[in-house]
Amino acid sequence: MNKPNLKHVQAEKAIRQAISNLKTDDRLPGERVFAKELGISYMTVRKAVENLVQKGILYKIPKKGTYIASPKKAATRTKNIGYFLDSSIKDGLSSPYYSMIFDALEKEATKNGYALVYFTNSNVSNYLEILDKLDGVIVSCFPRIEPIIQEMKKRVRVVCIDNSLRDKTIPSVTLDNFNSVANAIDHLCTLGHQRIGFITGLDDSDIGRDRLAGYISALKSHDISEDPELIYRGDYSFATGRKGADHFLSMDKPPTAIMCANDTMAISAIKHINLLGFKVPDNISIIGFDDINIASQISPALTTISVPVDVVAEQSVKQLLSILHNNEQIYQHAVLPCQLVCRDSSKAQQTHSQTKQAR
Repeated sequence: MNKPNLKHVQAEKAIRQAISNLKTDDRLPGERVFAKELGISYMTVRKAVENLVQKGILYKIPKKGTYIASPKKAATRTKNIGYFLDSSIKDGLSSPYYSMIFDALEKEATKNGYALVYFTNSNVSNYLEILDKLDGVIVSCFPRIEPIIQEMKKRVRVVCIDNSLRDKTIPSVTLDNFNSVANAIDHLCTLGHQRIGFITGLDDSDIGRDRLAGYISALKSHDISEDPELIYRGDYSFATGRKGADHFLSMDKPPTAIMCANDTMAISAIKHINLLGFKVPDNISIIGFDDINIASQISPALTTISVPVDVVAEQSVKQLLSILHNNEQIYQHAVLPCQLVCRDSSKAQQTHSQTKQAR
């Protein structure tokens, strides 16, 4: 009974010896190549590799191969946690959403005895130097920056928020974007709305794609056909909220409600709708996403999907500290539900003639 286990242990030792001269993040030869070179069975090598992955010595990227993980760092070496935001994000940390995320992460880090250090990649050499002063990093993740995140992984432990990566060895905390938007559209349909416009976010990540998919799915569940003219491609900016509203209200038959992929676009849409002589929500209902601080303070107060930023912060910091304190890999991918908050910007549908008369 002990023979197979002994073989696995021997295989692990042989693999450790074989990779000792390779560099961090080098790709390993295939398991069958190892088996041939070491003179042991393929299944024994496979089991040994799996054990080394579980121990954090190796990691796998689906369809790419097995790689050597970075050397383990001593936990709590600096008592600093980094928060990384890609420099291409519009407005960066001054944007309402990422400002909320940073504040929540800072409170959670402080509660656990850590300082939170914000940094970005506007200067490549500087951001790499900052990594040496951190125990770990929480990254607002987008697929386009996966090479940057893989570079970070060589130096520190990483947890992703917003999106997960193809490399599932990096833990993540994300939102249930699909069902959140679907629930908002369900709400509008129960209020009698049939023509519902959608100002999308960017489609370069799961966030934007899932929010659009949730909109389309909810329409279908209410037997409402998808109308491409009712989908306006936005980018989360204030400018596209105005442009999207202008697009919809120039139609012969404008929508009676508009769902926006974030609050910034929704607030911009409300402002522009008022300038065009329409009234929110009397003539058209508006729903946003995020529940930024100003959402409850504008007039009319914005109906929106509230992101549980405190839970995002709690879960991501918890996952990162678990890795640091236990000095081992974990493979957790939390998906958090969001809550629709009904305020004054949405109400039961008005007739088409009432909407047109508001001009």
